[in-house]
Amino acid sequence: MGGQIKLGVIGDPIDHSLSPLIQSKFGEALGLEVDYKAFHVIDRELEKFIESFFADGGHGLNVTLPHKLNCVRFADILSNEVELIGAANTLSKNRNNQIIASSTDGMGFIRDCSEKNIELSDKRILILGAGGASQSIIPSIARMNPAKLMVDNRSPDKIEKLLEKFSSFRLRPFERNHEPIDLVINATSAALSGNFNWNIQSQLNEETVFYDLSYGKAAIEYFSWASKFSDNHFDGIGMLIAQAAYSFELWFDKFPDLSKINLDVLNK
Repeated sequence: MGGQIKLGVIGDPIDHSLSPLIQSKFGEALGLEVDYKAFHVIDRELEKFIESFFADGGHGLNVTLPHKLNCVRFADILSNEVELIGAANTLSKNRNNQIIASSTDGMGFIRDCSEKNIELSDKRILILGAGGASQSIIPSIARMNPAKLMVDNRSPDKIEKLLEKFSSFRLRPFERNHEPIDLVINATSAALSGNFNWNIQSQLNEETVFYDLSYGKAAIEYFSWASKFSDNHFDGIGMLIAQAAYSFELWFDKFPDLSKINLDVLNK
């Protein structure tokens, strides 16, 4: 593949995105001339932007909030995972000029957990939040055969919809009892609005692992709350890097060396 390869990420907002740094480093390590840019796209311009991007020679797009759900409508082919969760974070174009929607979030989360030695099999796992972020990782976690996979949300009606959507994965509502939780995953944006708190204290202990799908400043309040119970807390920067690598593999059929990017991102 000769010349500059046009790639990008779309979102609203998008200024905070680390994707241009990550994907450009992946391309550089493999000797590819990647032109990867962040594009601020509002919802009403989403369809027009996707069409024009690929018509103008675009090779691939990453998709972040709030477009992961709506971008699926403008794809010609949906991966099995996208058909299941109804959201995508990666768009690519095949030789027939068809746009393919894929999701690499779940794979990215599982890989990051593996690298951090976070056990999922036979563990009691609680996901906080019932939105698109939690939906993107539920199937992948369920396939790891946890002892229990539970979800809790501020709005109970969203929990019911989620349980129905993922009925084949033995997802269940959170059970308030005295059974300890092994892993708590924050998939909400609650920490962005101030002090984070969730009424599950009696089921937490120093062995509980806390994971935030966000990273950087967005994870500070969650970590502040989690540190009252355990020193085992991780943000989503590793997941971000891993899901980006799986997107890169979809575009180029090559999986990049993740060690080439970790320090660059963490020191940014």
